[in-house]
Amino acid sequence: MRKLTESHFDVVVVGAGVAGACTARELARYDLATAVLEAGTDIACGATRANSGIVHAGYDPEPGTLKARYNVRGSALYPRYARELGFAYVNNGSIVLAFSDEELNALRDLVRRAERNGVEGVCELSQAELQKREPRVSRAAVGALFAPTGAICDPYEVAFAAAENAAANGVAFFFGEGVRTVRLLGEAGGARFELVTESGARITANAVVNAAGVYADEINNQVSSEKLRITPRRGEYCLFDTDMGETFTSTMFQAPSSVGKGVLMTPTVHGNLLVGPNAVAQASKSDVSTTAGGLAFVLDAAKKTWPELSARGMITNFAGLRASGDSGDFVIGEAPDALGFFNIACFDSPGLTSAPAVAEDVARDVAARLDAKANKAFDPLRSHRKPFSLMSKAEREAAIEGDGRYGHMVCRCCEVTEAEIADAFKSPLPVNSLDAIKWRTRAMMGRCHGGFCSPEIVRIMARETATAPELLDKRTPGSFVVSSSRPDYLDLCTRGGAGSTAGVSCERQAGLREAADEAALLFDVAVVGGGAAGIAAAQAALAGGARRVALVDREAKLGGILKQCIHNGFGLHRFGEELTGPEYAQREIAALEQSGATVFAGASVLSVETADNGLYGIIVVSGDGQRTIRAKAVVLATGSRERGLGALNVSGARPSGVFSAGSAQNFMNLQGCLPGRNVVILGSGDIGLIMARRLVSQGANVLGVYELMPYPSGLRRNIVQCLDDYGIPLHLSSTVTRLEGEGRLTAVYVSDVDPETIRPVPGSERRVACDTLLLSVGLLPENEVAKTVGVTLDGVTGGALVDNYLETDVAGVFACGNALHVHDLVDHASDEGEIAGRAAAAFALGTRGPSNGAVAVVAGDNVRYAVPQRIAASTLPDDTVTLSFRVTRTLHRPRFHIEGIDRAGRAHLIKTAKTMVAVPAEMVQIKLKGSDAVSYAAIRVRAEGREGAERVDAALPSVAARAEQSQGGGAE
Repeated sequence: MRKLTESHFDVVVVGAGVAGACTARELARYDLATAVLEAGTDIACGATRANSGIVHAGYDPEPGTLKARYNVRGSALYPRYARELGFAYVNNGSIVLAFSDEELNALRDLVRRAERNGVEGVCELSQAELQKREPRVSRAAVGALFAPTGAICDPYEVAFAAAENAAANGVAFFFGEGVRTVRLLGEAGGARFELVTESGARITANAVVNAAGVYADEINNQVSSEKLRITPRRGEYCLFDTDMGETFTSTMFQAPSSVGKGVLMTPTVHGNLLVGPNAVAQASKSDVSTTAGGLAFVLDAAKKTWPELSARGMITNFAGLRASGDSGDFVIGEAPDALGFFNIACFDSPGLTSAPAVAEDVARDVAARLDAKANKAFDPLRSHRKPFSLMSKAEREAAIEGDGRYGHMVCRCCEVTEAEIADAFKSPLPVNSLDAIKWRTRAMMGRCHGGFCSPEIVRIMARETATAPELLDKRTPGSFVVSSSRPDYLDLCTRGGAGSTAGVSCERQAGLREAADEAALLFDVAVVGGGAAGIAAAQAALAGGARRVALVDREAKLGGILKQCIHNGFGLHRFGEELTGPEYAQREIAALEQSGATVFAGASVLSVETADNGLYGIIVVSGDGQRTIRAKAVVLATGSRERGLGALNVSGARPSGVFSAGSAQNFMNLQGCLPGRNVVILGSGDIGLIMARRLVSQGANVLGVYELMPYPSGLRRNIVQCLDDYGIPLHLSSTVTRLEGEGRLTAVYVSDVDPETIRPVPGSERRVACDTLLLSVGLLPENEVAKTVGVTLDGVTGGALVDNYLETDVAGVFACGNALHVHDLVDHASDEGEIAGRAAAAFALGTRGPSNGAVAVVAGDNVRYAVPQRIAASTLPDDTVTLSFRVTRTLHRPRFHIEGIDRAGRAHLIKTAKTMVAVPAEMVQIKLKGSDAVSYAAIRVRAEGREGAERVDAALPSVAARAEQSQGGGAE
């Protein structure tokens, strides 16, 4: 990409949003020297990026307006644009809901307007027709409009594809070159315009296309007496996980009424559910912060369409600006008093839809003004590779054959490979930020929002650009990713260190290519996941009589999260001595080497196919290609992921400097980077407490730990050893409500929390200056693989519903460790792995078939959940049944009661246990004999004791006696 040293172009396009990008592409059809000047560091940094992604049908604009004309034409052009440029486009149709007679009349007006605008197929739906088409829509909707030509796209992808095609056809793009001034030079000969950019560069041009978004009025008003005024309108959105993407098929609008247009709900082309926006006029043209009130409004208004909507499943929120003009219509075309100056201004909705049609007209008029000829070398087809996630098996194998990095899955949520990330740097459009990688590949856009993959992606970006990570920006200049890195970071990246997972040690490690024949990929038991629980399960399966056991793990080195937990305190329960996380993992790996298990490391499991002829199919991708491992039984030990910022619905800006505690731990312990200098930690989970101590030891200033609940969520000994011993304050019943910072985080706002409602107390908000926020707000079982085979998940734990053998409701599929429920001790996760492994072996060998019935296990008073959720009827009288559960709140001197409920509903006490204190952070385990459990209709676990919200003293005798360890960075 050449720098802005050339002083003259035939045409300069100001702005690289969807309007500027599409116009640049259309200008490339002509023999013109064209440049695009963009103030941001990437394509679509403004309104285009934060957009609903709706390709509107055209029934809404007032007939005869530019909006009406270009909407309909643009909508018709989108299928061709998508085919030529290769962006995602789904013709899903649009529905407008009516909830009253007034709104029904408004819909009928829209049907008539659609006819006048030339939109085909728009019709009215009865309530019955609506419910049949969209069964989850509110039953309060009395009718609807249906527009079959409505569609959805990814706005960034549209702009990027158009810009990349323009660049491939000779258009020059310059980023970080906001236009400061535009001057009309005069009528006589030579260039007509001079433009000066923020960098001081002076460019002359014969024609200018003003596609500057919310700044288009300022550009126009420097050269034309026909002044424009643009009012930025902020729209706030909530984005939900792909689990909710099938809530509706069509884009769901609410009918315009006397109180406004409501908000929309739509699936996205990537399978998410998008909700929003509101519309708030503001003075600032750069502030895209979200607000607590705005987000609450969006969620509440959307419930009119879908009453079941809640914040559950949200993965992020964001806001964008729309450039609304005074006239309410677009301003398109040449300024009459500044010939050669062409506006694409006041380009609010339906600007995304209209962009291809507007671009055609403006490019044609520019070419006519400059008497330009056709560019005979223009190629309308964009060269691009299909995303790996959408490839067929044959396509994946061919891609991996050409580049083994296609077999290395970096972003597990969106199935983005290392090769795709590396390929992004080969684009004619430069990668200037981490967010550019995110938008171009979709890595870091999934449910964990980069919690797993961002450290590795930073490493890849540093390697590809030869840039130290503290010099890499997240999005805008000054939004540095980390504060510092080790001096030899780049050298280690090149040689495979600085976070590289190379170096697995396992005698029976196998390559999938060498094991490609069907017999070599046939096993009694296959274990998915190579953390503590998975390793234990593989060993136990072999000890239980399974002849062939496979262990599949996505990373090249086994151990899971333990590899980055360099603190000690592991293994007291399992090994009788205190170990660090890597030492604990190596103990287990060494035992696995002697067990005879076959390990497929660096291999990602995409799905598990249902049993065929008694065998499950585990679909695996690695550097050797895509293969299917077949097994009689499967153990899912896929671990957990951290709850991210998006799930908390925190408002404000979106600066760099926000990390999940686990990703910060990865950066520090595996890559040698310091995330930040002045740190606030939200949440008192163990990993956050461990990181507080670690950060202080490396010279950072930890300003405090803020915990939403009136009690800490980490182990009691960690409160003392990680906070009290270092003078770090713990603020209970407090939370972060807002972020501040244009580039890097500059402050968080914290509020007191009402312990009864668990909501922020109005008026208690205060500012805490900092450059880093770590989130330690809980773990969620990672069960995407479990879903592919049809396992039912528990709504409380997030893990599978299992019996005491840890068998799910899919016969022959077992779950254990953090994939089942979140643990505070790694030893317990290993213990569960052993139970699951032995049971899986018995199933594979046919020594224990499926149960014919089960005894339900239910959580009673003061108990949040209990695992297992049922006890198999086939349980033998001498079998040990371990009940694991957590209390709902802090209880002093609690008593735990295990009761059998007979068929008449009477409770019979089976067992009682007591301790000094019970807190939600610490799992309680009680063992029963099989004979105590199977004779009842149900088993109930309840707790009673004196409630207490005060901080628990970690020096209580019960704690000292237990001497239990924290897993810290793993299964909290």
